[in-house]
Amino acid sequence: MKIVNVEPILLTTYTKWQWGTRPCTYGFVRVTTDNGLVGFGETYVAWYAPEVIPPYVEHFGNVVVGEDLGDTYLVGEDPFQINRLLRMMHVKALRWSPLGVAVTVIGAIEMALWDILGKSLEVPVYQLLGGLAHNQIRCYTSLAGPDMEAIKKLKDEGYTAVKVAHTGQMTQEGHLSIAALVNQESTKAANIRQALGNDVDMILDPAIQFNRAPWSADMSLKVVQALEPYNLLWMEQPALPTNVDDYARIRALTSTPIAAGEMGTTLHDYKPFFEKRAIDIVQPDASWCGGISECAKIHAAAAAHDMRVAPHSFSGAVGLAANYHVAFSSRNCFMLKYPTQENALARGLIGHAFKFKDGHVQPTGVPGLGINLNQELINKFPFVPNSGIAHSRAPFPRPTPNWTPKYQDTVSW
Repeated sequence: MKIVNVEPILLTTYTKWQWGTRPCTYGFVRVTTDNGLVGFGETYVAWYAPEVIPPYVEHFGNVVVGEDLGDTYLVGEDPFQINRLLRMMHVKALRWSPLGVAVTVIGAIEMALWDILGKSLEVPVYQLLGGLAHNQIRCYTSLAGPDMEAIKKLKDEGYTAVKVAHTGQMTQEGHLSIAALVNQESTKAANIRQALGNDVDMILDPAIQFNRAPWSADMSLKVVQALEPYNLLWMEQPALPTNVDDYARIRALTSTPIAAGEMGTTLHDYKPFFEKRAIDIVQPDASWCGGISECAKIHAAAAAHDMRVAPHSFSGAVGLAANYHVAFSSRNCFMLKYPTQENALARGLIGHAFKFKDGHVQPTGVPGLGINLNQELINKFPFVPNSGIAHSRAPFPRPTPNWTPKYQDTVSW
């Protein structure tokens, strides 16, 4: 079997948010073989910069291999040789992008190779990773704010854990004292706990990295300590993702589990968090960190450091499926995120490979990753240029590219 084509597929859907409706673009990769088998991968980067994906895919889809430069390329190679092809792509990016965007595109191509291998052998990808470590995994879902009616609805749907994101100060509307901040967040947590009751776990994500005025580590520590009575399942990213020492200090001074890792690419980004025991829960994302193999390494490293894993999963169905396959083969994965918004490219497809039942995710056992993007679906959601999300304006996400609230500080950004 040989690879005959490697191509990007950008698809755009429209999603309802608090401030209106906005386009959302998903970046998929399709790898085709000479016997007709097709594999799909996904990079989460397309959410933010979809236009950069095609040239990256073209660049890595034509990886030079062999001694005679220009002799052979990824096209014409055996798709089963995943480790060798993956290494060649990484070497091609070594000088200019050993981490970051290039790695996520490499990971998307690698996902598609795993998909082809599973389909060829007629087994799900988790079987190729060693088989099921779980028959089902408990799942949570998330909301973009403390909407009490929505929280109660999710509880009624069977979720036993709910994450409320953007609980922090997302806009600059004047000075807020430490005492006022602690009171503000404590009040939110108390209201959320009342809506959830004591039988549903609460997760909070202040989304520090997206805040217009991010909390300092001292502020975060005071907030996390103040929320201890509400027994959070975890507090997610209470410090900027690069400040490992801040995480270590916050974790050492609170009983609330600390989670982070959604923005890491390759195992090397996670290494300092492991070495300093800076977090309790690791959150890799196969559509971001570099693919299925890299995600599995991060799971294994977390296990070696006695840390649990709850993958970040906010992509389309292909990326979700990749995360789920790694999770089901990983003993220390204890929680998955399952999408609630009706989305034809995420929730609308993931059910083919993994189903939601009674607050848990269960595999269906279909071969490969279990997600197929047929031509009818591709034609239905054509790419909309300039549809990347920008976190640099508040509130997030803005409904239109030109939308600007009257209180926005346009200078500091």
